[in-house]
Amino acid sequence: MLVRRVSLTNVRARTRLDVELGPGLNILVGPNGVGKTTVLEAVALVLRGAGLRTGASRDLINTAADYLRVEVVLETASGTPVTAAVAFDRAGERRLTADGAELPDASRWMEALPLRTFIPDDLRLIKGSPRRRREYLDGLAARVDPGYRVTLRQYDEALSQRNSLLRSRRLDDDAQFVPWERILADTGAALAEARAARLQSFVGAFQAMYADLTGAPCDSIRLIYRSNVAGLDAETYAARLAGMRDADRQRTFTHLGPHRDDLRLLRRGLDMRECASQGEQRAAMLTLVLAEWEQMASGGQHPLLLLDDVMSELDETRRRALVAVVRQGGQTVVTTTDLRYFSEEEIAAATVVTLQPEDDAECTW
Repeated sequence: MLVRRVSLTNVRARTRLDVELGPGLNILVGPNGVGKTTVLEAVALVLRGAGLRTGASRDLINTAADYLRVEVVLETASGTPVTAAVAFDRAGERRLTADGAELPDASRWMEALPLRTFIPDDLRLIKGSPRRRREYLDGLAARVDPGYRVTLRQYDEALSQRNSLLRSRRLDDDAQFVPWERILADTGAALAEARAARLQSFVGAFQAMYADLTGAPCDSIRLIYRSNVAGLDAETYAARLAGMRDADRQRTFTHLGPHRDDLRLLRRGLDMRECASQGEQRAAMLTLVLAEWEQMASGGQHPLLLLDDVMSELDETRRRALVAVVRQGGQTVVTTTDLRYFSEEEIAAATVVTLQPEDDAECTW
């Protein structure tokens, strides 16, 4: 399945914009503020029901309007077109449709045409809090285990209940801890095991992609999973929770468990959060994105790849390597302010869309 056309109304600064896309590599070029990232956000809003950034989707509505609408014309494997659309108003009402028929959510498109994206804000995965990296691990695990999210919800509920008991500071309520600690032990051990197993199956692809992108040896970069429940069986886990109640009452939160896990990226043995340049961090984040993109391909069909402003902080060698990787399969949309980041041969083989302020996009094939 391919995206053939994106038509948007009242999304961020654009009141109207229509963009035609081709198969393979698409390059959206133009100065800052013309809506290059807006096009990517519009595609994500339709195909996965949420924008590229955190926050409410209604915040994407143009400040002079009361609603937004996006239509994405998709081409199926048989060549039949289908129009996926979404509309939001400022009250938060949302309507998703397929050829005019209402959909309950974006799951149809997420299954038919999964997305993998990169925006500069994604660097917070490396530089930001452990919570972001735990959420990343959860995403990796959930893609191969549909029941993972259910286990995670059960764990979160039990954790909330135990923390409430801890904050009550009552010393005569130990019996109330037991059922919640049992659930925490069972689900927490399962989560930690699933995260570790998924990361182990992913790290080889990650290291190989890093070598392709940077030319560095595979073993120069590592992914390290840190968990304070690694290797614990459920019985030992529950016993430790019981033994830590008094200490946890003083903390007012549960110290033991996968809610305190972290994922660290090491380059040449050094933590990239503290000992890597912006360019090196960007290369590592791109490697994560591209390794997932490659692993998510099934039957030769890669996910749709949306890359926002990826070229500006890569050196010439890494730019050529990145383009070579994405041209191996699937449809990719890259935004840039400067076509000089691409070679003449890459431009000739791509669909180049030049965006101008509130003018129709100029499309060059």
